[in-house]
Amino acid sequence: MKNWKTTTLLGVILLAFTSQSVKAQAITVKDALAAWDKMATMVVESARLMPAADFDFSPGEPLRNFANQLNHTTASNIGFAQSVKAGRPDFAIPDRNNPPQEKEAVIDILEKSFAYFRAGLEHLTESDLEQTVPWGRPGSKTQITRLKAILIITSHLQREHGKTMMYLRARGIVPAPAGSWTF
Repeated sequence: MKNWKTTTLLGVILLAFTSQSVKAQAITVKDALAAWDKMATMVVESARLMPAADFDFSPGEPLRNFANQLNHTTASNIGFAQSVKAGRPDFAIPDRNNPPQEKEAVIDILEKSFAYFRAGLEHLTESDLEQTVPWGRPGSKTQITRLKAILIITSHLQREHGKTMMYLRARGIVPAPAGSWTF
């Protein structure tokens, strides 16, 4: 009888601890905003480190030049923003076939794309994170949760920034400090 009571009590304590632990580890909109801000800072600061003369630098075929590596990040931020209720951008979207190549223009639109995506994040509620959103190319019928979309988007951003870091290092430049999900 004593073992049964002890086992039951330990089970109840473990269950209570586990449910609190799971709840405490949930990702919130506030977490997503903080991570987005860190990653935006990391990417933009790294972009600013590259000299204007090296925005046409490419490590070799078939890789993009540095400007187009950043333009890809910009286009991704804009394209993925539908997942976070960003609405229509209040700035001109660059032509995919003729994106900017000059440092100032590339960084300007990059910063706008980060602010645009962030504005969408700011409008989210915790329950919005559980809603499903369309995912994939236009016309795709795939649906995923908004939180999963945000996680995929931030993973994509970090992967693309990893490439950007390689361009900088190839030019002997130390990238901006890393930033990502921290709790």
